[in-house]
Amino acid sequence: MSDMRITIPYGKDDTVQMDAPDENLAWVIDRKHKPALKNPVSALKAALRNPISSQPLGELAKGAGRVVILVDDNTRPTPQHLILPPILDELNGAGVPDADIEVIIALGTHRKMTEDEIEKRFGRTVARRVRISNFDCHDAENLVNIGRTASGVEVIVSKRVHSADLIIGVGNIVPHCYAGWAGGGKIVQPGVCGVETIEATHIVAGKTRPISSLVGSLDHTARRMIDEIALQVGLRFIVNTILNEDDEVADFVVGHPIEAFHRGVELAREIYCPEIPALADIVVVSSYPADLEYWQASKPADYACLGVKKGGVIILVTPSPEGVASVHPELRELGLLSYDEVVAAYERDEIQDHIAAAALMLHSQIREHAEVICVSHGMTKEDKKALGFVHADTVQEALELAFLARGREAKVGVMKCGDIMPIIIK
Repeated sequence: MSDMRITIPYGKDDTVQMDAPDENLAWVIDRKHKPALKNPVSALKAALRNPISSQPLGELAKGAGRVVILVDDNTRPTPQHLILPPILDELNGAGVPDADIEVIIALGTHRKMTEDEIEKRFGRTVARRVRISNFDCHDAENLVNIGRTASGVEVIVSKRVHSADLIIGVGNIVPHCYAGWAGGGKIVQPGVCGVETIEATHIVAGKTRPISSLVGSLDHTARRMIDEIALQVGLRFIVNTILNEDDEVADFVVGHPIEAFHRGVELAREIYCPEIPALADIVVVSSYPADLEYWQASKPADYACLGVKKGGVIILVTPSPEGVASVHPELRELGLLSYDEVVAAYERDEIQDHIAAAALMLHSQIREHAEVICVSHGMTKEDKKALGFVHADTVQEALELAFLARGREAKVGVMKCGDIMPIIIK
């Protein structure tokens, strides 16, 4: 009998290790290898002038009095500091000065970024060239109701975004627990929509059973709502990255918010959907890069449900330095409710934060599928208990607890990235 030592990401700059007996190890998966672009800036410049199903950015920008660029925050690995300068230069070349360009951080319901975080993420040069602002989904004075979707959802959105002559979205394409895939129109909804509009798509997704069936799919109600709202608001052009296993740019998709995004999903599937031979009894999953808090780390826990047998064990490895959910405390307060209890409480309007209600629907389905042992130094033992998780100080300790629960013959799978979704080989 021999053990294999496995290194697992623990946040961006740290790792933890685990020794697993060879005979128990079923599979170890990560993002599939794809080489990085040799010159991503040159590739982006070329793509901006030869986009997918769209006029070149320079042509779209001609005559624009005001341009808004929507960007994601520090819960995402998108290399914004690399992408924004070529976009700004292209806009300048089309006659739009920096003074008429605003970068809006499409936070949805996330907390605001600090000035230091903004400069680090977007680069000092960009921060000095253009205005960068945090979106606030609760700021009614700066929101506008522009009507309803075909299904009757009220579209409440940032006034500054909707009033722009050109709206550009910059993000990254990976699997997503509610939307199916992040990227494309998601930068608008939930990115810069009012809380009522954000709630609508989250609840639709949260009520899906099993919710793990949404990840990796574009054919569902929540995704269609996202795309419809993005176009209704006026999103005209996207720049989305596909990152490789080293967080380097493997490809860009640039152009029409739907057509370019769908092409990007095809490319991302090649990296983010690794195959596994069978379900495991125990799955160890790193949350990286969804590390900030459990609100983000619940996504990899959801994807782990696709790799673990029902009634098995998920070992969630996440630093979560900001705890459970800094702006959604009801996730912690009601973390022990069952799925049926969450839905009933939501329908009785007993959960004031409906986005937290949707997260509880996701969380309860994870707990319904498997026991969760949590290794996290950012969440306390009390936090884990409140979520219905078992505490472990190390991954090795968690594995021993899992073997005690599932038996010494239990098969172990390892997911070394929190953005991947395992696909069973047919």
